[in-house]
Amino acid sequence: MTLAEHPPKVLAFVESNMTGTGVQALRLARRLGLSPLFLASGFDRYETDPATAAAIRELAADIVLCDTQDAEAVEKQLRAHRLPVSGVMTVMEYFVPVATEAARRLGLPGLDPAAARDARDKLRTRQRCVVAGVPVPRFHFVCTEQEVDAALADTGLPCVVKPTDESASIGVVLCSTRQETLDAVAGIASRTVNSKGQARVPGALVEECLFGPEVSVETFTYDGETRVLGVTDKLLGPTPHFVEFGHTFPSLLGSRAEEAARLAVSALAAIGFDFGPAHVEAKLTPRGPVLIEINARTGGDFIPDLVEHALGIPLLEQSLRAHSGERPDLEPVHRKGAAIRFLAGRDGTVRDVPDASVLERFPTVVAHRLKAVPGRTTTWPTDSHQRLGHVMTCAKTPAEAAADAEAAVGHLAPRY
Repeated sequence: MTLAEHPPKVLAFVESNMTGTGVQALRLARRLGLSPLFLASGFDRYETDPATAAAIRELAADIVLCDTQDAEAVEKQLRAHRLPVSGVMTVMEYFVPVATEAARRLGLPGLDPAAARDARDKLRTRQRCVVAGVPVPRFHFVCTEQEVDAALADTGLPCVVKPTDESASIGVVLCSTRQETLDAVAGIASRTVNSKGQARVPGALVEECLFGPEVSVETFTYDGETRVLGVTDKLLGPTPHFVEFGHTFPSLLGSRAEEAARLAVSALAAIGFDFGPAHVEAKLTPRGPVLIEINARTGGDFIPDLVEHALGIPLLEQSLRAHSGERPDLEPVHRKGAAIRFLAGRDGTVRDVPDASVLERFPTVVAHRLKAVPGRTTTWPTDSHQRLGHVMTCAKTPAEAAADAEAAVGHLAPRY
């Protein structure tokens, strides 16, 4: 049989993030014998990271430029492709609704587009969950000063202000006064597009501040069943921002983590989530777990890598398989612990960076990256994109992995 008689399945990727998961997905597609088709509105954004741009060019069988904000435009390009397309997906939060809509139009595997839209929009998530009886923070969508005052009468102070359509903690801030709340809302409401240039309805969410540890629940839905793969403990930086500085998988919180898992399954059911991976965030409050958000994708911050190290389930690979029409294999092959800790910079200019070979002294370190270089101006991170690196570990237990990651990451700290 020739390749022409049996060409590889084409798996289309709509845009990519710049943190490595996108390139990892393309590489996995190649390894699985798939032909990756990469769709982007333009390639200039990727050129800002030459390594990412070069990797996409190397791994993608074809690169197609089209309006990736428009599902109809994506559908048109995929129908016109020289080979039949077997699946459509994205690893980038902002393009999940477009990817799912294009897949549905083409009759390909994928999440219900309505569920994708409800997950992407934090206001719609909350509204759907309220109807279904899933605990969410007290919330109000506001734009004017009068609406802010009415919201604060309900939520009280401190409160949390956030956009409805961002990720990576962009724009999320804890406000301790009325004026801080007004300023935060005005800052979000004044922007007609989000950080990816997508149109937004002017306004912001004002929510009650939830107190307690934060976790995420990693799930996969297939053939009518939502399987909980595990719960991830999150390490958040200091307020007023909510930058994530670490993750430990599986959770060390026992029955509280199990309660969060049940909440996540209920929240997914509330929005009609019916296909693929999800990353559901919750706060463990004195009144029980409360939903923060639903992400209709694998988790960011290398959480799929933690799942793979801890359970032997290659989560991103299984997502590619499901989207290309295969049945995913979600059975654990072992049970260990994995953790990641991120490096925060401070205001100033980096003078020197340590030799990363020092991490060889930590036998449980399985991956690391240092983005700081001498001469770089850094700041204390206010969102996840501003962190300076990470260390990932795998050990017999999650507690051991977490302790090792925390010990190791300090050895990557730059000098100012």
